[in-house]
Amino acid sequence: MAKANILEVILKTINDVKQKNANNPRQETAHPNVFDLIKDKIGSLDQKLQDKQVAKGKKPVSILDLIKGQIEAARQHNQQDPKTPTANSNIFDSILKKVEQKPKRAASTGIKRIIEEYNLDASRLNRATLQQIQQQYDADLRALGQKYAQGISDLINRG
Repeated sequence: MAKANILEVILKTINDVKQKNANNPRQETAHPNVFDLIKDKIGSLDQKLQDKQVAKGKKPVSILDLIKGQIEAARQHNQQDPKTPTANSNIFDSILKKVEQKPKRAASTGIKRIIEEYNLDASRLNRATLQQIQQQYDADLRALGQKYAQGISDLINRG
């Protein structure tokens, strides 16, 4: 199951960020509860997905968007929890960066494929322009995926 693999990667990323944070003398080590909180949020998402509680009768949301939402919820909870010191924002940002890597990689690969398929000479485009094209491609790809997910969801709900 693809979503299980994504969740496993995110949980591994959390452990990696925790280890890097502990080993970085230039960054304050986050309280262990912060990482437990993030894992709990991701774990609750995993349970919701298994119970099929997410997106039932609602607009479909990508697993990556759900994960990002849980990480942001953990960040807010940490900021509001008086018992646990607020972690450096780099902790949450590092995990979010890993979540966003897959779509960015897909956009980069898609643009390269288009350039090759249409035999385009992109050598005259600067890096910033290519990045803008990739961002637009990524946004368009997400919108298309959302459109198809909504259509499939509508068919499922009718059946």
